Amino acid sequence: MILSLALPGGLRTRILLIVGATTVLVMMLMSWGILYRWRQGQLQREEVTALAVSRAFSIAVIDAMVYSEQGFDQPEGLLDNYIELFMNQNPRLRSITILDPDGTIVAQSWEHRSGTKLSEDLPMIMALPVPRAIIDRTDDQSWALDTIMPMHSGNHQWGVLVLSFEANSIRSRITQGFFLLLVFSSSVISILLMLLWLMLGRVLGSLRTLVVAMDEVDFDRGFVPPLPQRKDEIGQLHQGFRQMGQRIQQSRNDLLKAEKQVWHAERLAAIGRLASGLAHEINNPINGVRNCIYAIKADPENKEQTQEYLEMMDEGLTHATNVIEKLLGFARKQQSVMAPLNLNDSVESVLRLVHFKLGRKNITLKTDIQPNLPAINADGQLIQEVIMNLLINAADASPENSSIRLITQVTENHLQLLVCDQGQGIDEALQSKIFDPFFTTKKPGEGTGLGLSISLGIVQAHGGSIQVNSTAQEGTTFTVQLPINNTGKAEE
Repeated sequence: MILSLALPGGLRTRILLIVGATTVLVMMLMSWGILYRWRQGQLQREEVTALAVSRAFSIAVIDAMVYSEQGFDQPEGLLDNYIELFMNQNPRLRSITILDPDGTIVAQSWEHRSGTKLSEDLPMIMALPVPRAIIDRTDDQSWALDTIMPMHSGNHQWGVLVLSFEANSIRSRITQGFFLLLVFSSSVISILLMLLWLMLGRVLGSLRTLVVAMDEVDFDRGFVPPLPQRKDEIGQLHQGFRQMGQRIQQSRNDLLKAEKQVWHAERLAAIGRLASGLAHEINNPINGVRNCIYAIKADPENKEQTQEYLEMMDEGLTHATNVIEKLLGFARKQQSVMAPLNLNDSVESVLRLVHFKLGRKNITLKTDIQPNLPAINADGQLIQEVIMNLLINAADASPENSSIRLITQVTENHLQLLVCDQGQGIDEALQSKIFDPFFTTKKPGEGTGLGLSISLGIVQAHGGSIQVNSTAQEGTTFTVQLPINNTGKAEE
């Protein structure tokens, strides 16, 4: 299960959308604030400059009016000359208009294109007590900066001076500043989002590595893949994962140890159920040896008879030794080793032990062993324990003078071991419980209830399965399936 963290609904996309939207909003507000303050500063600076120009020109106009009122001779059209000269010195001037205190135009530029509508705004213009600058759209839809400068000399009112400056250059400069700020803001946002994308890619890449490592955890083998060392929060997450893996490995080791102890205990319990048959097999040769000793003592001079009895004693003791060695070989706790195994060899080893128990009830064991079976990768001792449990259960369930059938065969990629008895069968309601630990249908003291549970655990640990098929009054068949080791066939 590997998460796709870059899908439309992924974590990276959601973070980018949220942070991107927040960044855009913040940058828009900051840009608007910066642009507004810069625009106000530009307009204020232009207004101050325009008023300063108007104030300087108004001084010359007032001087000309004072000289004219005092009767000094002045060249005709002096104010018009002043206007023409001043407009030539200030290219941004569009028009100049001089009004007397009554609002009558005293002089104006020849190309009068005033942005201020004098006829409409004359009362307002004449009523202004202080200088004022106004930016407005003119009749030709261009922008103009008009200054209205009341002309005073002491307590004397000389009229009003109206200057109109072109403002399209101001508007162009403000528009250019807006686009520059827009480009700058867009660049900053793009860089921030790209850095965020790369940082998220690094963080989510670490999370993706952790997800892959989680998918690669093998609980059966206790394998936890290593993760890189980091000193950030992701590193703490990796450290937690490593500690979890260590706990999983420790728990698995403890579980395997407990399973082996339980399996060994069940093996000893199975030996206990074989004890009566084994005791008979050992007791018979011992009694024979005792009888031979009595016969030798009765006639020690009979060399021929003594030699015959000694050979019989050796044969009986050898038989007893073989029985004990088989029993110890099954009971001995050995190291678990997975290796190519011939299933038929394991079957033969178990049959040499269980035929004692089967003989007590006069049960016939019929075998259908398929030769040259492919090898299976398994622990031979554990597989013998499974076969032993199934055969002992079949013997316990079978009536006297009946038969048990044992079959080994190949089906596709598996080996099958079938154990069929002629007992009373298992009730359908109980078939789902027979593999539960400590569940048994035997009388108290005749079984631990662990045999089938342990057998199922062993088979599943080898990648196989156990199925049961039982019919009332007809018997039960247990089928064990184990995967074939594709390295080849085991030696017969």
